[in-house]
Amino acid sequence: WGKGRPGWHIECSTMNMAAFGDQIDIHGGGRDLIFPHHENEIAQTEALTGKQFARYWIHNGLIKVNGQKMSKSLGNSIILEDLRKKYHPEVVKFALLQNSYRSDINLTDDIFEQAEKHIQGFHQILAQIEAKYVANGSSKTKNDYDEKVLQALNDDFNTPKALSYLYDIFKQMSKKLANDDNSVLEDYHHVKEAYKILGLFINDSQSVLEFIKNKHAADEIPAEVKTLAAERWSAKQSKDFAKADQLRQQILGLGYTIKDSKDGFEIIKN
Repeated sequence: WGKGRPGWHIECSTMNMAAFGDQIDIHGGGRDLIFPHHENEIAQTEALTGKQFARYWIHNGLIKVNGQKMSKSLGNSIILEDLRKKYHPEVVKFALLQNSYRSDINLTDDIFEQAEKHIQGFHQILAQIEAKYVANGSSKTKNDYDEKVLQALNDDFNTPKALSYLYDIFKQMSKKLANDDNSVLEDYHHVKEAYKILGLFINDSQSVLEFIKNKHAADEIPAEVKTLAAERWSAKQSKDFAKADQLRQQILGLGYTIKDSKDGFEIIKN
């Protein structure tokens, strides 16, 4: 039975009933499955049981890569395992959580780089607090951070809103650090507690900063490649295109690509 045909929906309904009974609390899936897949599931199951099939429907948006729908046929799939090799888990989480789960997400080339800058900045402040104060234990009281984050998540899991509070929180923490205000330690515990539900700030700050530092050290372009790229640009300006092409191939053999523009060039690691 093909997807979208009645037999497929009967099979799904049967599996749900076998596992969860006549009703389920939450049913999820992509927005593109609402019609006909999920609407058929509702019609067939409720006609059989006479009961509401699912109490809550959670339909997520689609993933796009540089404006194109992600698909195997286009060969533009992004594998989580590959992302994890390049970015810290908190960076990946932060990048994805900035988008509502119901909205399409466009994974551009710089979305994870921008997320990394934010996570690095947050952890730099947390690391300063850990170095200056004894940051063990936890807060016994709740404050505005905790309540605002919970309210945002209770609003249809509004993660972009929950994350938006971080900029003001860390701005205030930075000021307190500069003024030797030890109440920043209370803020530290509240931030860690409020955002652990999203998997943020659960790692030791120094370890996160080390991961990012080592990643950028590995990404640094070798002096040899920079020299060859400069020579190639000079040859191109002198219209010695044969030499420029030869140098380009040499650079390519070292694992780098040259991207030209009217103002100069960019060296990109392959």
